[in-house]
Amino acid sequence: MHFRKSSNSWIAFLIAIVAIPAAAVSCQSGPGIAPSAVPSDTPAATLQPSATVTATPSAGVSTLTLWLPPTFRSDSNSPGGNVLDRRIEAFEELHPGVNVGVRIKAATGTGGLRDSLAAAAAAAPGALPDLLALDQSNLRAAAIKGLIHPLESFLPSDIWDAYFPYAKSMVVIDDVHFGLPFSGDAIILANTLVPFIEPQRWEETYAWASPVFLPLGDSRSLFLFFGYYAAGGTPMLSIVDAKIEPEPLEEELAWLTAMQESGVLSPRSLQIESFESSFLAIENFGECSATLYSIVSKAGDYFLSYLPTPEGERFSLATGWAWAVATSDPVRQVKAAELLVWLSDPQFLAEWSLAQGVLPPTRAALDFWPQGLQKNLVAGVSERALTFPDDEISAFAGPIFSKAARRVLLDGVLPADSALEAAKAIHP
Repeated sequence: MHFRKSSNSWIAFLIAIVAIPAAAVSCQSGPGIAPSAVPSDTPAATLQPSATVTATPSAGVSTLTLWLPPTFRSDSNSPGGNVLDRRIEAFEELHPGVNVGVRIKAATGTGGLRDSLAAAAAAAPGALPDLLALDQSNLRAAAIKGLIHPLESFLPSDIWDAYFPYAKSMVVIDDVHFGLPFSGDAIILANTLVPFIEPQRWEETYAWASPVFLPLGDSRSLFLFFGYYAAGGTPMLSIVDAKIEPEPLEEELAWLTAMQESGVLSPRSLQIESFESSFLAIENFGECSATLYSIVSKAGDYFLSYLPTPEGERFSLATGWAWAVATSDPVRQVKAAELLVWLSDPQFLAEWSLAQGVLPPTRAALDFWPQGLQKNLVAGVSERALTFPDDEISAFAGPIFSKAARRVLLDGVLPADSALEAAKAIHP
C-alpha cells in the first residue's frame, strides 16, 4: 500500500439509529486479499452525513466534560481533530442546552489522563470528567482501581458484534466492558524500496535486498511477543498462569538468527527501543522496518504490508483507545453514554479514522472506507490481530524474551537452548 502525505431503551434506540448507515453496505473486511507493494491512488472517502436525529432538549444536564489526549485535539498536528470537533458540535445542536467541554490531558505520566482521574476521584469528585479517552493500558488500570464504570447497563449486548476481536478484548476486564473502542493501531511492515518483494513466510525473508529494522530493544518486547504468538505460543492472560512454551520461542529465535546470518537483520535492531525509533531508522537509512500503522500513515511515501509469519498467515498485535465513563452521577452517566454512542457512529468513525491515520475498531466503520489496498490491509490486520499483552504481562515476560533474543544474537547460543532457558525462567 502506498501512502501519500497528505440501558435505557431510548439509548438503545439511538444506537439503532446511528447504526443505520452501515446496514446498507456489504462487509468488505475479508482478510484473504494481501496488499502488494504498488502505489495506490485511491481517493479519500467522501462521506455523507449520518442519519438525521431529531433535536431533543436535555433536562438536568447542561454540561458534559470530555477529556482527550493531545493527539486527538483539533490543531495542525491532529488531522482528525476537526472531524471530532464537528461531531461534538452536532451533538450539541441535537441537544439544546448541553455544552460539551473538552479538556486536554497528557496521555500518560504525571498530570496525564489516568493520573488526573485518580487525583480527582480522591480529592475533588466534582472535577471528574463525564467521559474520557483511555488507551488499553490506562483503561485497564483505571478499571481495576474503580475509576471508571462498566458499560453493561448503558449499552445493548449486541453492540459488540460489530467490533473487531482485538478491540473488544482490550476493554474487557473480568468479563465486564469498561470502554467502547474508537481507535485502533497495529504492528505492520513499512518499506521505502521500489519495487518491494513482500515476504509472507519467515523462510522467505532472506530474499529481502536490504536490512530490516526491528525494535528488539523495546523493554516491553512487543515485537518478540508478536513472533512468539505468530509461531503458535499460547497468549499470556495473567501472571498466575503465564508460561513460555519452548517450541514457538525457538522457532522465532531461529528466524531472527537466520536473518542475522543472511545480513537481513540490521545490527541496530537490538538498540531500537520503540516502534517510533524503528520508523525513524528507515527515514534515515531508507530501509524496511516493523512499526505501527499510525506512525506510517501520517508520514510520507511508504509501502505497507503484513509482517511475515511462519506459514504466511495474516497476523498482527493490535491496541487502541476507548471511551470510558468516569462520572458517578446516574443522570450524567446516562447523558455521557448518549455522547459515547454518538461518537461511535460508523460513518463518523470511518471519516475520523481516515483523517487521524488510525484503524477503525468496527467492521461497520471500515465498510465506509474507500476500496483499495489500504482497506484490504486494515481488514486483514484487524480481523486476525491479538491484543497487545497487558502491562503486567509484558513487564513479567518481556525481559525474558529480550534476554533470549540477546543470548542468540549476541552470544551465539542455539535457539533451542535459549528458548529452554526462557521457559525455565518462569517455571524452573
